[in-house]
Amino acid sequence: MVSRPRRTAVFGGDLHKSARDLAGRDDVELFGSSGHTGQGELRRFSASLRAGMIDRVCLVLRWAGHSEVEAIRALCRAHGVVCELFRSVGAVRRALGDPQRAQ
Repeated sequence: MVSRPRRTAVFGGDLHKSARDLAGRDDVELFGSSGHTGQGELRRFSASLRAGMIDRVCLVLRWAGHSEVEAIRALCRAHGVVCELFRSVGAVRRALGDPQRAQ
């Protein structure tokens, strides 16, 4: 049986602009908040979570709306996925660390 790599979802803001460096990582998937990128991102996030593609969620509070935060936290609870709250993308970067150091 081949195991898949751990995947972390980072949700909030327009992450493709503010977190370009994270976009290049194989272990991270970016999801922008509805206010910045439209409703499709929440649906895409939900589908990935239901499919078991996400093991951890880093939710950037500064850029996500209250109802969106509550929906994401409820989805994570329902699927048994850890949801960590962050105030900025920089804090997410620090929490994820440098993938090159882990090798």
